Amino acid sequence: MTTPRTHFAFRIIARTAYGRRQLAASSDFTTALAAYRTACECWPKAAITLRQGARVIEDRPVARQRRFFLANIKDR
Repeated sequence: MTTPRTHFAFRIIARTAYGRRQLAASSDFTTALAAYRTACECWPKAAITLRQGARVIEDRPVARQRRFFLANIKDR
């Protein structure tokens, strides 16, 4: 019986108002990049990040910018 792997080199993370959620993980960069692009297509309004350990490779901070913009409008 094999033990499932829990540590991968690349992670795809979605940031929401409730925290972070890991969508996928891979040890291969090409697979991770394909998963990142697919996640961006599936959730166009979500803030999604492709990371290699602590290093950010691709980032799409859509939700954070929109929340900041709406907060500034409400303050006026």
